[in-house]
Amino acid sequence: MTSQAIDRTHQPEQYDEELDEQDKGPLSRWVNFTVDQETYALNVLDVQEVLRDAEITPIPGAPDAILGIINLRGNVVTVVDARTFFGLEQRGWDEHSRIMVIEVASGEIVGLVVDSVAEVIALPESVVDRAMMSVSDDRARHILGIVPQDEKLIILVDMKSLSELANP
Repeated sequence: MTSQAIDRTHQPEQYDEELDEQDKGPLSRWVNFTVDQETYALNVLDVQEVLRDAEITPIPGAPDAILGIINLRGNVVTVVDARTFFGLEQRGWDEHSRIMVIEVASGEIVGLVVDSVAEVIALPESVVDRAMMSVSDDRARHILGIVPQDEKLIILVDMKSLSELANP
C-alpha cells in the first residue's frame, strides 16, 4: 500500500541528508508505534498517554474499526483498532499491545490500540514537511507522509482521519 502512495519526486537520499543535519532547524517529536510489523508515528503533542490495558465496553452496531469505549478518569473514550483502521487483519491482545490515548481534531479523545509503542524520535520539520508533500494517492488518506530512518520507513499518521471515528 505505502509504496504505491509515494510520489517519487523526493528520493530517500534527500531525506537522509536532512536527517544527518538534524541540528540545522527546528525539530518535531513523534511517538513511534508498530502495527503488523510496520512503524508508524504520531506527533507527540497529540498523544496524551499510553495505557497497558483497559476494560473496553463494546458498542453494538459500531463500525468494525471501533472496539468500544473506555472510562478514562470519568471521560468516555472511543477505542479504535489500528489494524482494522489501516485495513489489516485483526489480532488478539498480547503483552506488547497498548492503547495510545490521542487528541484528534476538535479536541476529541480517541484510544488507538496498537501492537506496541516503541520510542519518541525527533525529526527535522523540513523532513516532515517534505514527507507530507510526497503522499499523493487517495488510498493513503490516513497518512501524512513517509520518512526513512535507520533503514526503515516511518509512516506519519494523519490525525484528521482518526477524527472520523471519534464519535460512533
